[in-house]
This record gives sequence, structure tokens and C-alpha cells, in this order.
Amino acid sequence: MENQASEKKEIRPIVLKNGIFVVGHPRSGTSLACQLLQSAGVEFPSDFGGDEYNKSGYFELESGKELEKKLIDKAMTEENVVELNKIVERLNSSTGLTGLKIVHVPALFFFRHIAKDKKIRAIFIFRNPADVRSSMFKRGISQFKLSWFDNNNALVAAHENMPKSIVISYEALLAGRPGVKRAFKKIGFNVDMGVIRKDEQTQKNSRVMLTADEKRLYKVLLKLERESCR
Repeated sequence: MENQASEKKEIRPIVLKNGIFVVGHPRSGTSLACQLLQSAGVEFPSDFGGDEYNKSGYFELESGKELEKKLIDKAMTEENVVELNKIVERLNSSTGLTGLKIVHVPALFFFRHIAKDKKIRAIFIFRNPADVRSSMFKRGISQFKLSWFDNNNALVAAHENMPKSIVISYEALLAGRPGVKRAFKKIGFNVDMGVIRKDEQTQKNSRVMLTADEKRLYKVLLKLERESCR
């Protein structure tokens, strides 16, 4: 029995060949960013179609969302590596560019660790926290595994550690600001701003109360966006 245990084959993570990620807190405009990347030739495997909240679809995998939570809780356990490899194999097997949407931001670091030469491209999306919270309440979601503050604090850390990444707001996407197209070009994508439909906005100018920390972090994110869009 001891020899059998010692001979058990170790499960190792598969190398991610070409990582393209759209990352942000729920209800922050990640699906809009996926639409833009789709216009530039990036395909997103998805288990969810559109509905009244995201008419153009969600661009995400159910298995991916579940893995994100497990990675945050237990890191690279053998079980999590098996699930991670399934997703990476799906991304690697595509002949074209394939992207993955992540809503639990810290989980992105695990994909970065297994990426070839640690090189991935990431589009970080954020939104006014009051509108995010109001939009989530509208959907009947009062709690998420990570708070807006914790998720976006991780977003800042991820952007600082990933040279090929940009930070863009939901508001800038929806308005089709010229800086958005410039930002995407910095990481190699020529997107068609015409695919964004302004009538899909779900919440605006909410008066939901925010903490002082949320307000300060939102200002940091706006500064990072200005740097990305120069």
C-alpha cells in the first residue's frame, strides 16, 4: 500500500499558452468588455445566454465561476488543479483567440502562475460602487463571496503585477469614450465601439450609501483608468 501511494502520479497544472481575461466584480460591465473583445476576434466559451439583465449574454462558464471560489478558499488542491486543467485545455485547444471572464478577482493570480512566461492580457473592469450595489439588489443579490471593496482592491494589485493590463470603467464603455479604444490597442486589440448599446444600462446615479473606504478606492480606480486611456 505504501509503495502504491508513493507511485501515485502527481497532478500538475497545464501551462496556459495565451491568456486573455476580462476581470471585475459582478454588475460592473464585464459582459460589455467581452462584447468589445469579441468584436476584435476573441471568443468566450459560455454556459449562459442573455436575459433581461444582460441581453447580449454573460460570456462565462459555470464551472469557471465555481472554480474561482474554490481557488480562493483552498488554493491549488489536487481537485482544484484537475478542474483548472479542464478550463485551460479548453482555452488552449482553440485555434483562435479565446478569453475567460473572472468575477472573483483574486482567482486571476492562479491563472497567471500557470501562464507561459507569466504573460497574460487582462482587461480590468470597475463601476461606481453605488450603482453596482443597487444593480445587485435589483437582481435579488444581497451578498457576494467578495465585497466590492475586497474584489476591487485585488483588482488594483493584479493590475500592478500584470504589465499587459488595462483598467476601464463601465461608464466609459457605455459612453464609448475615445480613450477606451486607445486602451484596448495598448494590449493588442482593435475593438469596434459600435457594438455597445447604451440602452442596456441597468442602473445610474444610485443614492445607495457607500463607506469612506469604498469612495477612496473608487478614486484610485478612476486614476488607473485615466492612465490606461492616455
